[in-house]
Amino acid sequence: MASAQTIVDRAARLVGAVASGESTTAAEGADGLIALNAMLEAWQIDKLFVYAFTDTAFSLVAADASYTVGPAGNFALTPRPHKIEECFVRVSNQDYPVQLLTSEQWNAITDKTETAEYPDRAYYNPSLATGTLQVYPVPTGTDSLHIVTWSVVSSLATLATSIAFPPGYERAMAYNLAVEWAGPEFEISVSNDVRKIAQESKAAIQRANHRSIMSHSAMGAVWGGRRSNILTGED
Repeated sequence: MASAQTIVDRAARLVGAVASGESTTAAEGADGLIALNAMLEAWQIDKLFVYAFTDTAFSLVAADASYTVGPAGNFALTPRPHKIEECFVRVSNQDYPVQLLTSEQWNAITDKTETAEYPDRAYYNPSLATGTLQVYPVPTGTDSLHIVTWSVVSSLATLATSIAFPPGYERAMAYNLAVEWAGPEFEISVSNDVRKIAQESKAAIQRANHRSIMSHSAMGAVWGGRRSNILTGED
């Protein structure tokens, strides 16, 4: 998890305006938040989207092995996610992983009527309007099924707003904010190293976003959607 304050402070530290372990002032932080949201808006105009992980829960229905995902679905998510990153069942405050299968693996299960208290495998088909999440075995209980998906971050409401970003995104925002805001704000020259990392980290998330789109476009045409992990980069 990273807050807007964390990103703003890191940007200020990268140009040497704030010492290690210290934070920007309230006024500086407010300016940094405005600059951060303006940068995110500019990225969106350029079709560069920043994603965050979102955990959404829905109670399993006994004897029901199929659930919808989308604006009017069982998992009410807008827009409908094009991929599910993680899936698990929560039973008495204990989390049990649910393996996400490819269409080939799902189709290899010959008897999909087998039952158990909760499922341990699932297949997600990101249909155009509403996705479908099929689980196996068919649940007999009504435990909470959680899916972790990507959602687009258009802005950060306050400095305290915390979001779980995929690897590489927080780094790209901090370094690019250092170039676009911290340097000019504090009238400090931004080093070539910071500028280079800002460019490279931004390019990394552009590639990650592109692979996400291409992966699901191609796989969806062949198999109707296939889960693939395209997150790259290090923070």
